[in-house]
Amino acid sequence: MTANVKGRGIRVEVAATYGSPIAINGVSNANPGVVSETGHGLTAGQVGYFSGVSGMVQLEDQAIRVAGVTTDTFTLQGLDTTNYSAFVSGNLTMAATWATLGEATSYSIPDASSEDLDATTLLDVIDVVEAGNLAAQPLNVSVLSKETLTAAMTLIEAAARAGTKMLVRITLQQGGVRVYYGTPSAPGEDVQAKQLGKGSLSFKGRGFLLKLAA
Repeated sequence: MTANVKGRGIRVEVAATYGSPIAINGVSNANPGVVSETGHGLTAGQVGYFSGVSGMVQLEDQAIRVAGVTTDTFTLQGLDTTNYSAFVSGNLTMAATWATLGEATSYSIPDASSEDLDATTLLDVIDVVEAGNLAAQPLNVSVLSKETLTAAMTLIEAAARAGTKMLVRITLQQGGVRVYYGTPSAPGEDVQAKQLGKGSLSFKGRGFLLKLAA
């Protein structure tokens, strides 16, 4: 039986450094999508993101995790590309090192409800609503405030001020993983008497937040 998510033993990380972009030869329309790249050299579990994508534009800024590795192919764990456009070209950049956000106290992922599209006509006597695009799904993180910024928070603050995106990886106690690629907000800070200082931040992007098995 699948284990419940528990709020303990959870590691929240942001990518500290990245490898050089890899020009990808092809991505299949499949579930999960399969990447073709001769001698790619990647290993299962690595995390990265797509950029500069032509054709299969749904992959732009999408965080991915490598699985099902062979010499010249690997699968995009948990990412269904069956109905995506045909892939033409694109780059894949992998995280090289990670910094742990040890001050994280909680994270939340809001539901991605679709927008309502009004399809009501003059003949209708009640409103007709159709589902539109899914809402963006940001990743929200609460943290304890430190007098001196940790390495992870320094990276987040710098990315927020520059308006650049970051890879985020959350590893659950039982080994499940969440991966996301988005721009962080500048962390807030709330300090009150007889309480530890707290803060919060969010990451916002265009790709799906993937919830993956170990």
